[in-house]
Amino acid sequence: METGVEEQGNRNSSQENEPVSLLSSTAPYSLLPNPLRAKHVYLIVINAVLLLAFIACLVASGSIRGTLRSQQAARAWTGQSGERFAQLSVFVPDRFILDEEALYNLRSSVDKALVAASIEADEGRTLYTDAWSAEGDVFVIGGRGSAPVRAFGVGGDFFLFHPLNLRDGSYLSPDDLMKDRVLLDEELAWRLFGSVRVAGLEVMIGDRLHIIAGVVSREDDFASSKAYTYGAGMFMSYESLREQTNGSARIDCYEIVLPDPITGFALSALTDAFPDKDARIVENSARYSLSNVFGAVGSFGERGMRTDGMIYPYWENAARYTEDWLALLLVLALALIACPIVCGVIYGAKAIRVLSTRGRSIIAKKLEERDERKAEEYLRIGNRE
Repeated sequence: METGVEEQGNRNSSQENEPVSLLSSTAPYSLLPNPLRAKHVYLIVINAVLLLAFIACLVASGSIRGTLRSQQAARAWTGQSGERFAQLSVFVPDRFILDEEALYNLRSSVDKALVAASIEADEGRTLYTDAWSAEGDVFVIGGRGSAPVRAFGVGGDFFLFHPLNLRDGSYLSPDDLMKDRVLLDEELAWRLFGSVRVAGLEVMIGDRLHIIAGVVSREDDFASSKAYTYGAGMFMSYESLREQTNGSARIDCYEIVLPDPITGFALSALTDAFPDKDARIVENSARYSLSNVFGAVGSFGERGMRTDGMIYPYWENAARYTEDWLALLLVLALALIACPIVCGVIYGAKAIRVLSTRGRSIIAKKLEERDERKAEEYLRIGNRE
């Protein structure tokens, strides 16, 4: 007969030999180094901080992508239709003149490309919209002052692409019969009249009176504020600017929103249709894609060098500035996430190895117990016989 002490010892011995279940409450802690040293705590804290910084980079990148309204014309044109459109910009070299005839031929080529692709507009709708712009310096005289200003001569649906905030009046419209309307920015309105409520008043440009259509606020985002350095400015029809500059103002930027039923169709159609093959064409809708941002990382040192002989408008310089920021954030995000990924792989591999070892040990123990039970059963059967 076993004494009470011996029975207690046997129970303790059996409990010590009993395998630890993988699903027990203490199992996860057993995967950590034992004892848990301070360096492991530091490593966990550091990786948590790196992950938070990585998330902050992603949030900042998303914010930058939505900063410039000049890059969102395709979304505005699409509206609730659900169709795919792409916004593209063409920057024209100095030697090429994009005049009225060239614009007509360009639109005809675009129409043919759409017909060839069996893309047709519903009744009462147009398939695409476009705009163009030029720059020049003019001298403006108002009711209470005068100023030399940078003027943007625009045509087409320019303010769909550049929806500046209206402070008074209305935009210039492609349907305007008279080309003598102008749109002032706030700074110029204050300098000429001491107020922004000036829609309907007149200003003198050269020897011609122009009617003020309205007043707009300049973009105040971080990129446009950096790119726009002209001071007081205004918008007027391209025809009027060309007249005021004695024909020296030339269209240097053409913008269009085209159907893009499959990725790359709009870019290919415009590239084939544009008469000057040295022009630089940018697909604004895709400029913030991951592949393009990686491309900006690869050409980061060369982006500031302009070797193509083109002068970009301020809104394109602002867009390129945001691309640079996205490239920096991408590099920073990859650097921040590298350590957590490496640590995760290492500790994941260790956890798998520990779990695998324990799993095999438990299975072996169960098999051994089964064999022992079978042996005892055979012995009992033999003794009875």
